[in-house]
Amino acid sequence: MDVTKPLEQRIRELEEEISILKQKQIEISEAKELYLKIFEEFPALIWRSRLDKSCDYFNKTWLEFTGRSMEQEIGNGWAEGVHPDDFDFCLKTYLEAFDARKAFLMEYRLKNKFGEYRWLRDFGQPFYDLDHSFLGYIGSCYDITEIKDNELKLSELNNAKDKFFSIIAHDLQNPFNTILGFSEQLLTMAQEKDYDQVEKYAGIILQSSGRVMNLLTNLMQWAQSQSGRMPFNPEPFDLNELIGNVELLLKDSLTQKSIAWIAHLMPDIRIRADKEMLSTVMRNLISNAIKFTRPGGTITLSTAIRSHKLIITVADNGVGMSPDRLKKLFRINESTSTPGTQNEKGTGFGLILAQEFIGKHGGKILVKSQPGSGSTFSIVLPDLRITD
Repeated sequence: MDVTKPLEQRIRELEEEISILKQKQIEISEAKELYLKIFEEFPALIWRSRLDKSCDYFNKTWLEFTGRSMEQEIGNGWAEGVHPDDFDFCLKTYLEAFDARKAFLMEYRLKNKFGEYRWLRDFGQPFYDLDHSFLGYIGSCYDITEIKDNELKLSELNNAKDKFFSIIAHDLQNPFNTILGFSEQLLTMAQEKDYDQVEKYAGIILQSSGRVMNLLTNLMQWAQSQSGRMPFNPEPFDLNELIGNVELLLKDSLTQKSIAWIAHLMPDIRIRADKEMLSTVMRNLISNAIKFTRPGGTITLSTAIRSHKLIITVADNGVGMSPDRLKKLFRINESTSTPGTQNEKGTGFGLILAQEFIGKHGGKILVKSQPGSGSTFSIVLPDLRITD
C-alpha cells in the first residue's frame, strides 16, 4: 500500500491553499492601500484611531488644513489645535462614543495653518475588520465656519427684529400718549378759555413730537439699511456746513438746557461722503450728548486730521457711563433706554445706526467715558477730503 501519495497530494493542496490565502492577503492589503490613497485626496479632513483611542492617521487634506506634519498630529497631538473652550466637550463626546461603539457627530473649532480657529463638523464611525473584529474609529470633518457665521447673522437679525418691534410697541407708544393727553388738555383749555398753561403744554407736545419724529427717522433708515434698500451715495460737500445745519436743528434743545456749544473746526474742509448718512450720525451723537449733559454743561465738537484719518469728536461733561454700559452700547439686543439728565427718553437705537453708517464709510466710532466725567465719541474715518 502506497501511503506517500496521499501525503504528497495533501502537501500540494496545502500549498495551493496557502497560495490562495497569500493572494487574498495581497488583495486585502492592496484594498487597504487603495482606500487610504482615496482618503489622501478626499476633500474632507479624515482621521483614524486605533484600539488605544489614539489617532494613527490623518489624510493630506487634514495636514494641509492644520499646516502640521503627521508626526505632530498622531497620538493626541491633533488636540493641541482644538479651541480651549471646545476641548472638554470634544473629548467627552469622543470617549463616550468609543466606549459604546457608537457613531457620533460633534462640532468644534480647530486652528488652521494661519492660526485661525475654524468650525468643523466631525462625523465619527466605528470600523471593523473582515472578521467583524473592532479596529477603532474613522472620522471625516467638514469646515462649517460659513454656516456658523450665517447662523450668528440670523440670530442677530432675529434680535434686531425683536428690538425693532419692542421700540414700535413701547418707545413710540409713550410719546404718542403724551401728545394725545396734552392735546386733549389744550382742547379743554381752549373750550374753557383757560390759557394759563397753554405755552407749557404746547412745549411738551412739541418736545414729544420731535422725539417721535427723530425715532421714526432712525427706524426707517435702519430698516432700509438692513434690507439693502438704502443706497450708499458719496458726494462732495462742506463738512462745516453740515455740522452747522445739525447744530441749528438742535439749537432749541441746547438752549432749553442752557448747554454751551463749543466748536473747533478745521477751515474749508470739503469731503466726499454720504451726506444723509453723516448728517444722521452727527444728529444722533449730538442729541445723545445733549441728553446726558446736565443743564449748564458744555458740549465740544472738533475736527482734525491725524495719521491720515479724519477725526470728528463730540465730547460732553455730562453724567458719563460705567464700563458695563460701554460694553453694551452698540449691541442692538442689549441696548436699553437710559433716561437723560431731565428724564429724556431714548432707545440707544441712534448710536447703533450711527455705527452702521460710519462702518459703510470704512470707519469706526470710539468711545471714552467715566461715570460723572462725561463721554467722548470719536468718529474715525479715512481721509475723505477733496483736494482739487
